[in-house]
Amino acid sequence: MEQGIPEAGGIKREAIANMWKPETRRYVFHPNRLVQDVRTGIQLPDLNSALDGNIEPLIGANISMRQASDLTL
Repeated sequence: MEQGIPEAGGIKREAIANMWKPETRRYVFHPNRLVQDVRTGIQLPDLNSALDGNIEPLIGANISMRQASDLTL
């Protein structure tokens, strides 16, 4: 008995995991040590603080952006 999908047309697009999700943040080590949030545009000038877990400003900006987009729907 053969296993798997008999033909490629039987694969649903929704069933395929997106392995290359859009970039969320950039951690810049040189020349400026900062964190850039791609979606919201916010930048944190203290890279070490963000790497230590201080990402509340990024989370807050993301929540604000989502709430604003929910209001326009």
